Amino acid sequence: TQTLTMMRGLVFGAAVVVMLQCVAGQHGRDPFAGSGCDCDSFCNHGCSINATGPEVMTTYRMTPAGALDMLNKNTGDPNGDTSFVLSRRTTAYECRHGNANSFFCKGMTQFDGDDSNSTDLVQQWDIQIDGNWGPYLYCNPVNSSDPLGAWDCDVTIGGGGSPTPITPPAQCAATNFSVYNDFCWVGYGGETSSTADAGGCCAAATKSHASHFTYFAGNKSCTVFRMAFNARQCTGAVSGEQARGPAPPPTCNCSRVHQAVGRENLTVAMSGYKSSHPAGGLWYSFPAQGECHGSQNVGDNNCTWKTKTLKRTIRASCMYENLDANVVAHDPSCFNGCQQPKNVTSDCYLQCYSSATEDMTHDELVAPWGKAFASSDPTQGGCPEAPKYML
Repeated sequence: TQTLTMMRGLVFGAAVVVMLQCVAGQHGRDPFAGSGCDCDSFCNHGCSINATGPEVMTTYRMTPAGALDMLNKNTGDPNGDTSFVLSRRTTAYECRHGNANSFFCKGMTQFDGDDSNSTDLVQQWDIQIDGNWGPYLYCNPVNSSDPLGAWDCDVTIGGGGSPTPITPPAQCAATNFSVYNDFCWVGYGGETSSTADAGGCCAAATKSHASHFTYFAGNKSCTVFRMAFNARQCTGAVSGEQARGPAPPPTCNCSRVHQAVGRENLTVAMSGYKSSHPAGGLWYSFPAQGECHGSQNVGDNNCTWKTKTLKRTIRASCMYENLDANVVAHDPSCFNGCQQPKNVTSDCYLQCYSSATEDMTHDELVAPWGKAFASSDPTQGGCPEAPKYML
């Protein structure tokens, strides 16, 4: 699945992305926390992250037509992929009407399942796994403009070392910001304004209770982020991050990490950012190095997963329509009060959408997902099989 969202299936390309302090661990937190396992023991096959044992699990993948295998791909459970779809509504709006030149809009393949003419798909897979979970990996096309080409999984949304901080402006030093030259933040909730200098941008970030900022002296633009998880090389920019608590542990990166099926609990990983996971849920990663081949069984030669059955493939546009209709039905008076009630990119529609999703329970938000795959009958909330020309 492609996220924001957040971070699942963000489908980032080969742009150079660099970890700063807040993302020294897997996007800023310890994936082993509370599991009784740590990186060293995991890499030596001494433990796993809350192991559950072997099983055949049903999982879902949202994908461009043609990218239909599971090698180096991310998937989700119904709640996880529902969260992805709902949060993408906001991301798509920001790309069309906000920072259109941002890395989110230009450095990643845009999933367009909400377009009725889209050929994007949702697959339902049964996959055999060993249940010895590892850290969640980010699986994306090597070239973001070619999602039908090679894919890769990594421990972060990019690679690279940590840049050296520069002497911060006085306003930044006073509020505990570290500052770096020639890097731009990748994050959510970016708000852009104009400030006279980088120090003014620090002040703007502090006023907005934002922990990260990126400033361009050329046009005096200051973008502050409430959540940022990586930075990319970006000539002419000055970026800052505010130290808040101890730094996370170093990223765990060994051969077993790239063999294990990864699992991410969105409610835990994105704690404090409910808009990024309105329905909660789980995301998974299936690195190619862990696939079982031919007659191999899960566990043979350290293989960790094996596809069993592709159960159904439906058009993503059908799923989007059903999920949107479910949100609209929760508060129809709000949507009907919009000048263009069916304009899904209007400010009014998105305000109603955000308000409704915040008010709905996880079970209410995810209900259309199960119905879409349980039946092919639209009158029962089902989605028909995708036409063969898309497969």
